[in-house]
Amino acid sequence: MNSKTKRTIKILSISLLGIIMIAIITPYIIPVSKAQKDYRPIVFENSKYLTVDNMLIHYRVWEPAQNQNNNQWILLLHGMGGSTYSWENNASVFCNAGYNVVAVDIPPFGYSDKNPDFNHSIDSRANLLWRFANKISLKANWILIGHSMGGGIAQCMATIKPNKVCKVIFVAPALFDELKPGRTLGQRFASFGPVERVMAIIGEAFYIKPSKINEILESSFATTVPDSVSDEYYKALSTNGTAYAFIRSYTRSNPEKHINGLEFNTPALAFFGNNDTWVPYSSVEGIIKQLKSVEVIFFESAGHSLMETHHEEFNKRVLDFLQN
Repeated sequence: MNSKTKRTIKILSISLLGIIMIAIITPYIIPVSKAQKDYRPIVFENSKYLTVDNMLIHYRVWEPAQNQNNNQWILLLHGMGGSTYSWENNASVFCNAGYNVVAVDIPPFGYSDKNPDFNHSIDSRANLLWRFANKISLKANWILIGHSMGGGIAQCMATIKPNKVCKVIFVAPALFDELKPGRTLGQRFASFGPVERVMAIIGEAFYIKPSKINEILESSFATTVPDSVSDEYYKALSTNGTAYAFIRSYTRSNPEKHINGLEFNTPALAFFGNNDTWVPYSSVEGIIKQLKSVEVIFFESAGHSLMETHHEEFNKRVLDFLQN
């Protein structure tokens, strides 16, 4: 190998190293919002906060005017990107029917903790929410209502503590057949620090924008969305630290132990919209058919967030199921 060739290889090697260093360093130069510590905005009149396992959780409570200790408790679990606001058309109706109702912002969404180091696996979230629920009412036999991501969490909560749950309502649920420890290759690649930063930068720059949030909601709702609704979703998602924590909730998610989701045996109702392109019935049909305790209801013309778009019919069906 002559000196000219050696020099060329050296130049190329130095150039490649420089490109790699720039690719690694640049994401850390571009700012990404960080979560504010102990951030407790009173967003709604009934906003409350609890600290569970060093995680600050925002939640809301609706209690009947004639509150009695034997009133049943409902826990509302929103989907990905949602918040307690996702149940705005449902919570008060259930409360007026005599139920104590709790809606929770599942970290890192809404106004709950954005700790990027928390393990956001389904079972880890389920365990966190059980500890939260026990602080609300230790003796309650809970009714769980979960939408999309929240549906999978409700399935897990009822599977690991079946004696604490009397009924479950699924809304376009992201169900699972089993959980087992370990991360996918995609998760491992995406968990490389600069990659996480780049994804968070892209999220804040292009996705957490009013117009984009409205576009995403219209896809979920399968119809036009009022500005007032889009504004509430945007307000919650634009909270500092959401983008980075959301990315980490995917890259660092790792089930704590093996859980067989097919052991779910709680009386349940599952709602699906025929126009749902996010979690269509066909995507979980194989699991649903193995869960003998689940009754399925389809809503014509409904999309993914049917408890918001078809709330009157949804509320009626839920209360009929709970009271019969």
